[in-house]
Amino acid sequence: MGPVTVSFCRYGIALICLYGILKLKGCHKKVQKEHWPYLMILGGLGYFAAIILQLAGTARLSGSLSSLMNSLNPVAISVMAAIFLKERITWKNAIGIVISLAGVYVILGTGELQADLMGILFSAGSVILWSAASVSIRRISEYYDPVQTALYGMAIALILNVPAAVFENMFIFRSHPTEKALLACLFVAVVGTAVAHTFWNKSLQQLSASTCSMFYPLQPLVSAVLGVVLLHEIITWQFVAGAVLICSGIVINFLPFMPNKEKIAR
Repeated sequence: MGPVTVSFCRYGIALICLYGILKLKGCHKKVQKEHWPYLMILGGLGYFAAIILQLAGTARLSGSLSSLMNSLNPVAISVMAAIFLKERITWKNAIGIVISLAGVYVILGTGELQADLMGILFSAGSVILWSAASVSIRRISEYYDPVQTALYGMAIALILNVPAAVFENMFIFRSHPTEKALLACLFVAVVGTAVAHTFWNKSLQQLSASTCSMFYPLQPLVSAVLGVVLLHEIITWQFVAGAVLICSGIVINFLPFMPNKEKIAR
């Protein structure tokens, strides 16, 4: 199955899950007219364009370089949050980001980095668009349940995916779905999309965009752990050192955070 077709199936299944959860929770709200542009940015730039560019970049780059490019999200989100949300970038944020990115680099290693210019541009575009979408949705996250935010954003992305998937199957790659492929889509749609993005939007509702972005370096760490557990890959000193650096960067960012008594009382 082509990447755009997978994305189409992913959002289609995820929408069913999210709609069911929203109905059970009974927390659906009518979207205010002035909030629609932010949802359009989330769905159009984030769930659709950023994901497509990420897939295109991954196809042209080595796995190491692609992961390193994606790890720039904390930097992009922090900068955009400072510009558009007036969030402060403290020295602790900066040190935490640098240490975590160093951990990502140590785990992935340099490898044979295929510096394809178009691949780098695609990946960089994905980082910028996803960061813009994350910062944008932060402006209205307090008004709606995270499930509703994810539902509307993915519905917009699904609509945009229809012509893109048709074009892909006609001119680029004709998909031949198998039982194994459909089961994989089901897993990605439910666990990696409906659940994961609901948690992401919930975290944006509770924390600053800069703080949320600090967890991005955990992605390659978790991937490495799963490789050890599921694929019986060997734990190397690079993995251990990188894991320590990533966790240290996140801890540094959270150490000074202590809610005051007045906030706890409320």
